[in-house]
Amino acid sequence: MVIFLDIDGVICTTLSTRISNFLRLPLERQIFDPLSLYWLRRLVRRTGARVVLCSSWRDALTSDDPLCRAFIGNLYRQLEKNGTPVSDAAPQMDHGDKGEDILTWLEAHPCQRYAVLDDHDCFALGPSVRAHWVAVPENRGLRRREALAAEKLLTGG
Repeated sequence: MVIFLDIDGVICTTLSTRISNFLRLPLERQIFDPLSLYWLRRLVRRTGARVVLCSSWRDALTSDDPLCRAFIGNLYRQLEKNGTPVSDAAPQMDHGDKGEDILTWLEAHPCQRYAVLDDHDCFALGPSVRAHWVAVPENRGLRRREALAAEKLLTGG
């Protein structure tokens, strides 16, 4: 079982930005939405799913820019600390469509059940992925309703 995780709008929300600004944290030390992290952790614990990054944040994985490396390092550390470590990242195909990225990852790592947590429908090149998409409202991030919908996709319940 796999959770394909987008970051912006899912765990990086208006709330987390406000908290980070209030605490005057530099961008490379920002925190992520505590409520979204709770629901992600609960989802991982209840299903045993692995987390695969499918966010534009993947760009930082191949960047030589120290600030980009700090951003992605902070993300990985925060998710590890949350008990939801990133186990892999979907490849970025030339067309820039997450549906194709996810399908390419699934070809190399077949799995029966997966859920895609994202705040945008960006699956034109992988329309079969849309059936596994849990739309997360970008203004509030991952919450109970989306976590339960993802759990149903992952467990078949």
